[in-house]
Amino acid sequence: MGPFQSFKASLATRCCKKQTKNADAEDPPAKAEEAKVTGRVQWSSPTEFTLTCIGYSVGLGNVWRFPYLCYKSGGGAFLIPYMIMIGLIGMPLLFMEYGLGQYFGIGSLSIFKKVCPLFQGVGIGYIVLNALVCIYYNVIIALSLYYLFGSFQAVLPWSTCDNEWNTENCGDPSIQGKTSAAGNQSVLMLNHTGGQVEGGPGYAAHPTTVNHTLKVSPSDEYFRLALMNMKDEHSIENLGSVRWHLCLCLLLAWVLVVLFVSRGIKSTGKVAYFTATFPYVMLTVLVVRGVTLPGASEGILYFVTPDWSKLLNPEIWFAAASQLFYSTNLAWGGMITMASYSNFNHNCFRDAIMINIVSFLTSLYAGFAVFSIIGYMAVSQGVRIEDVIDSGPGLAFIVYPRALSLMPLAPMWTALFFFMLFLLGIGSQMVIMETVMTGLTDEITFIARNPCVRFLATIAVAVVFFCVGISCTTQGGMYVLQLLDWYSAGFCVLIIAIVECCAVNWLYGNAKFAANIKEMLDHYPGAWWRFCWKFVSPIIILAILVFSFVNYEPAMYGKYVYPLWADSVGWMLTMSSVIPIFVVAIYKYVKADGDTVIEKLRRAARPVFSIEAKQVSTIDIDIVKPATEVKDADATDEMNDSDAQRRNLLERKEDDANTSML
Repeated sequence: MGPFQSFKASLATRCCKKQTKNADAEDPPAKAEEAKVTGRVQWSSPTEFTLTCIGYSVGLGNVWRFPYLCYKSGGGAFLIPYMIMIGLIGMPLLFMEYGLGQYFGIGSLSIFKKVCPLFQGVGIGYIVLNALVCIYYNVIIALSLYYLFGSFQAVLPWSTCDNEWNTENCGDPSIQGKTSAAGNQSVLMLNHTGGQVEGGPGYAAHPTTVNHTLKVSPSDEYFRLALMNMKDEHSIENLGSVRWHLCLCLLLAWVLVVLFVSRGIKSTGKVAYFTATFPYVMLTVLVVRGVTLPGASEGILYFVTPDWSKLLNPEIWFAAASQLFYSTNLAWGGMITMASYSNFNHNCFRDAIMINIVSFLTSLYAGFAVFSIIGYMAVSQGVRIEDVIDSGPGLAFIVYPRALSLMPLAPMWTALFFFMLFLLGIGSQMVIMETVMTGLTDEITFIARNPCVRFLATIAVAVVFFCVGISCTTQGGMYVLQLLDWYSAGFCVLIIAIVECCAVNWLYGNAKFAANIKEMLDHYPGAWWRFCWKFVSPIIILAILVFSFVNYEPAMYGKYVYPLWADSVGWMLTMSSVIPIFVVAIYKYVKADGDTVIEKLRRAARPVFSIEAKQVSTIDIDIVKPATEVKDADATDEMNDSDAQRRNLLERKEDDANTSML
């Protein structure tokens, strides 16, 4: 063959490969076929996907948990272990979840049917977890709405002691704060919250207490007496009556959620343009205003000044890993669900890196907004910063409103703050709700095909969640909210994450999954990512789980210790998303064909392939040596085999690939 003929042959080969690649991008084998059957839609643009994921990961915890945790864990020194954990847990696992959802194009409930049927129960765990969090997380959004409406008054009701609900103990705590280091903080505390879980048993609890010898701030009494009407006799055993004004706010919150997710990602993606971006405008306004106040520099320095000695404390490293793990919403199924609507060749690796960075920078940015205002409050009252700082809802609904009420134009700043909290909360709640609905529509496909049926199904789910959430709007509703928050998304998330890593990288196959990534992105993931998926990330998560068990404390609300039956109910909530994993695994093993234990495990764990695909995917042919390209001639021969022959070939390769593993 002469040089001209060689050039023509080379050019023809390159054109053929380019056409094949374009055809794959437009009609990926399994995903396109399923989309035709189920009517599954895709994101209108990659921007909608990115903004929705930002709104999901950047939630309430970025404002009310990370700044406090940073200050308690060595200030600026805490950023070092936190950034290390981003590289070891956050980026690798988010990349893995994005890759899973995008490749298989199916929601979190059904995805393990294809990946590893033995652990199909992980999908059930995802849905139960999101359903529990969905119930109480919307109550926090309702609280934000209630305070937002209360901000539209010339004199903020939580700024004075002249209201009918105030007691004789109401006053300015700074009067005694100057002579006492005890301070005064509210009993309102949650150790983690919903779509932005921050702790659970993985965190050290920071219950705050009320010293009755001191004056109680008007913002504290407003929450306890005006909003909740909490009395000494109220507890988990005596919830009292429903606070109907808060219940109506909860109803409004659910109406908004239903409207925002009524059309699935078609509506969620559009709403995300506002809910994911406008909070940054609010934060910027608060930061600019905060740094110009007297005492702001003292508050910010208190936030960022490093205490290098704390790096030797292992609890700081565990706190960093836990905060990072939950701030990115790993092992919730939400990221898998959102990625399942992406284009087959979307760059999910870039998004995984970017979401982690954005979440981290947002947390840091929020810290400046929080501590500049807290510094101003401490200086204006003549107390120490540690006497006024708090975390969780105690910061959002008591300390920060009190600080804003001391500023000029207080109603305006307060309204902006609570509107920001509402947007942060609703951005996470939309994805949590969509994760539940996607699981239902993937299993009951006629719901997805008919928009009216889907809308009615969304309303039905929302009504059930609303009815259960009414218990959180009673006089003792905070005790219910705390119990749900303490147990619903603590240990179970860590267990699900470990099972997820093992199922994908040890049973489905680390090399096989890397081949799937190459099929989508046209390159294999680096050795670092594969090593983290298989070893580093699950080992660290296992260490967090063990550390959490060792340091476990029963649920508390301030000084109130829950009775044994309430803790038992809490553990039932925890196990409700874990037990399905092992029940389904046992069932799949028992039903699997095979004469030996190893053979039955192989059969039960074997992925489900789509034999209707028009071409052979790298999931089929690139199992043992993912770094080696398959020759065009071999691929063509495989494509011409019958479905039965191809199934037998895949099973033999699957058995060979799993021999060393099992």
